[in-house]
Amino acid sequence: METRIKICAGPGCRAWNSETMASRLKQLKGAKEVCLVPCMNKCGGGASVRLKDRGRIIKLREAKEVVNLLKNKIVALAEVS
Repeated sequence: METRIKICAGPGCRAWNSETMASRLKQLKGAKEVCLVPCMNKCGGGASVRLKDRGRIIKLREAKEVVNLLKNKIVALAEVS
């Protein structure tokens, strides 16, 4: 399944290595489109990531969580409404 992914590039998310996460996601199969976007205004608790097919914002706290993102293993990841 290919997924379009938007990753926040605001200052708070950059502190959680959002740019590194975007780079790693771009290298994985299944990530059709990965792009950094301006601040999503969902600051705190990790880098904000929006999956187009799910519509919700997920907070990633570690760069290694990007693999779980594409494998639909978001149990341990925080979702923000």
